[in-house]
Amino acid sequence: MRPFPLKKVLPGAAASLAAAASFVLRLPHIGRLSMWMDEGFYFLAAQKILEHGYPLYPSGHVLFKGILFSYVLALAGFVGGLNEVTLRLVCLLAASLTIPLFYLLGRAFTSCLAAVAGTVILFFSVWETEYARLILYYAPLQLVYVAGLYCFIRGYFDDRRGYRTAAIILFLLGPHIHQLALGLLFSFPALFLARGAKRFFRKDVLWPFGFAALNALAIQLHEMFFWKVGYVYVKTPTSLGDAFRYFFRSFSLDYVKELWKSFPFMFIIVFAGLVLVLGDSAGRRAADSAEEERRRRWIFLNFCLLFPILFFGIFRTHVQPRYLFQLHPVFILLFLLALERLSRGAAGLLEDVLDRDPRSRKRSAAAATALILVGIVFGMDQAGPSALRSAVGRRYRDRITADIITRSIRFEHEDHRGPGLYVRNYLRPGDTIIAMHMVFSYIYAGRTDYWLWSGGPGTWDAWERTPTGWRDVYIGARWLNTLDGLKEAIDRAPGRVWLIGSTSLDRPDHINGEIADFIRSQKDKLVFRGKDGVSEVYLWDDGRAAAGESLPLFEAEWLPLTFGRIVYAEDASRGAALELDPQRDAGGRESAALPGIYPPGRYRLRLKVKAGMDAGSDRPLGLAILATDDKRELAARFYGGVDLTAGKYRDILLPFFWSREGGLSLIVYYKGGVTLWLDGMEVGPADGT
Repeated sequence: MRPFPLKKVLPGAAASLAAAASFVLRLPHIGRLSMWMDEGFYFLAAQKILEHGYPLYPSGHVLFKGILFSYVLALAGFVGGLNEVTLRLVCLLAASLTIPLFYLLGRAFTSCLAAVAGTVILFFSVWETEYARLILYYAPLQLVYVAGLYCFIRGYFDDRRGYRTAAIILFLLGPHIHQLALGLLFSFPALFLARGAKRFFRKDVLWPFGFAALNALAIQLHEMFFWKVGYVYVKTPTSLGDAFRYFFRSFSLDYVKELWKSFPFMFIIVFAGLVLVLGDSAGRRAADSAEEERRRRWIFLNFCLLFPILFFGIFRTHVQPRYLFQLHPVFILLFLLALERLSRGAAGLLEDVLDRDPRSRKRSAAAATALILVGIVFGMDQAGPSALRSAVGRRYRDRITADIITRSIRFEHEDHRGPGLYVRNYLRPGDTIIAMHMVFSYIYAGRTDYWLWSGGPGTWDAWERTPTGWRDVYIGARWLNTLDGLKEAIDRAPGRVWLIGSTSLDRPDHINGEIADFIRSQKDKLVFRGKDGVSEVYLWDDGRAAAGESLPLFEAEWLPLTFGRIVYAEDASRGAALELDPQRDAGGRESAALPGIYPPGRYRLRLKVKAGMDAGSDRPLGLAILATDDKRELAARFYGGVDLTAGKYRDILLPFFWSREGGLSLIVYYKGGVTLWLDGMEVGPADGT
């Protein structure tokens, strides 16, 4: 009876366990934050597939970009419901499946130890965690990319026919997840350089290569001449010559610089490995056939990274680090290969110093292993348990500090959901909606009538001339790009006018200063603010405001708290309040920075609170004021009993003294026992009314 192959099975089982663990650890709070960035485009595509059978946008255009990804999302939405959680789970599952697949790819190139180490880096990578939790094509694209490379290696290096067939299928389907999968096409020239002309000029290589190349060309021509949505920036080509001149320009090393900025230590090791393997190739062939095969595979993998990056250097794109995401596993694997080679070289020098004593071989092997582990632990960039916790536990207004994230998306997560749902709740027939992000307004508020955007070419060129005037290409909303146009739209509206703002209000390249100043001057029209502290809703012709109702400066539902839920009620100021439910929110305790900078003086916090029943002698609500910078507590108190009134809002006060100028934060603590509603709040002079 053969013994159980524990050494062979255990690493693979560990990689599979890591995949399951990554899914579990990346799952918490996956639906906490609003959709943002490009998530709305693919959510809308899935929604329209379920309505029409294909991703027909309200503008009448079809989202061809990532169409296979859109259908996968639609299937998930059909099964689990069309919402943020269900669709984000698709990408989370893809990211988790990439981990054991990466292990298999790693074993085709390197030792078991290095392959397992690579899965650990993927597991804790902040880049991987970020994109695993978004409704974007990056995680599924990476899964297809790694699968394509693995099948290519098994098919053309291990001579497995079935894997060659699987590889070409993935090469053809991958670009319909995203065109970045066209980078797999460079596997063929990399094969030529690694295995030579004799292996390359064969039918099993040339026919798939030609077929995949024609597929890539067809996709790019279709994009240039037929796509309207999913094509972010202005395009001018009307012929093949124009297209070539537009897309190809002088050579740039911008994407090489992006790798250097994001992964400095790993970049140095990968570059050193490239020098080593090219130096070996320039010398004589290795005497050991196994060693020669390892060298050839290492050459192949280097060119699988190098060719796509060099192509980015001549192909016209806006430089975005996320466009390298599918290459991240290749980069990690090259880091491990180079680190392993360098460590063994250093250990070999140690063995030479020790005069090749038999005992020195064991010591040098142990030294090589130790160097590899040290390099992995202290050298892997943008990865670690703290990075994973930061991404999973993120709240609104939390700073996104990872270099590869801030340069590719935003510094803070935007809240499109809160403002949109507020408008949807109070929207009446005949109302008009003006939005700075027309897609999220359509998804959350229910529609978009006008798109407000004054940015010029190269910002977000989503406009087109139609028989009824300039409109956006996604929703078909009328395009406003001047202050006069905005005022005219407000004045001519048949009913009330809602304006949904976003972080674009703080970007002159999106909304010019003239428009931004006008909107900010309409503070009496402000009815809602998102939990990001920036996204806002303004309402013209609000009956309560016209009646002279005195509104507080701030609302409790605007606080970026993760517990509690926003409810809509006519007795609440601005029509919304924060509900704290003992069955859901008991034990919640969080802090939030208050808006503004406060000079020294005596202040009092005033908060409107309503209880669902007689609170008795319990004190379910606690408030504390802190200095934002050093967290020094200025005042704290619990409220209950006579402080709260059942069924009616009542002001509670918290006086405090502030000795210097600076920012203040509020801690809200809810013990439960009674349902509470928190509403308008202000921080003012202690002697104020």
